[in-house]
Amino acid sequence: MTSFKVKSIVAVAALAAAASASAGEILIVSGLSGSSEISTTTEVLDNLKSLHTAVGNNVTVSDLLPADLSGFKQVWDIRFDQALNAAAQSEYTSFLQAGGGLFLMGENAGFMSRNDSILSLISSLGGGTIGFTTCDSYQVVNAPFNGPNAVNAVGFLAPGCFDSNGTGQWISSTPSGGNILGSGIAFGVGSLSGAMTGALTSILDVNFMQGVYDQPASQNLTKNLIGFVGGQVDPVNPVPEPGTLMLAGLAAVGALASRRKAA
Repeated sequence: MTSFKVKSIVAVAALAAAASASAGEILIVSGLSGSSEISTTTEVLDNLKSLHTAVGNNVTVSDLLPADLSGFKQVWDIRFDQALNAAAQSEYTSFLQAGGGLFLMGENAGFMSRNDSILSLISSLGGGTIGFTTCDSYQVVNAPFNGPNAVNAVGFLAPGCFDSNGTGQWISSTPSGGNILGSGIAFGVGSLSGAMTGALTSILDVNFMQGVYDQPASQNLTKNLIGFVGGQVDPVNPVPEPGTLMLAGLAAVGALASRRKAA
């Protein structure tokens, strides 16, 4: 076997090991069976799954919230029309306290049971006293959510709004008189006194994630959200040290040489 072939095999094996190690374990809770808008939920689910897969994450889809979240580092709950009951809020609290990343989809005033349950969870985690309100659909996208996929503003479709960002930060916002309102808020690691190692994000609009409206702005915002949540929480398996990658490559070479000898 030539030196060039050996180096090539080592490089390929090392890259494969790195890709496998850095992949995040993602759970999407769809609520599809109970959705009031099947087509909307399906489009959001397909789009979100595709974007996660594109950045190398391993995606599991569940209709309902499973009883055990220990195998996941991120949960994306897109059930915009289904309230989080006490059991779900308790489970998400434990998940965040264990260092997980959580995205919660909300909506406008037509889905207040869902919105109220999100606000209740945020409050219980020490995120501040935040209320629901209405505001303009066209909103500025704030750093760091305006990159690396460029998006300066987004046009939501009849969204709901938070009247404060509490202890978090605005994902998107709009001035209203002397106040700042917004449809998206984020609590990075260290922002929630009740879950200091967790990260929670929420946007009160489902349509932006369908991959249909206000393109490419909405799609770029979704991509940046994925990057933010992933950057806040550690991957399930840390990326191996260079020496580990080299050993993986050498193991691949050895396996190939053994097969050739056996032949």
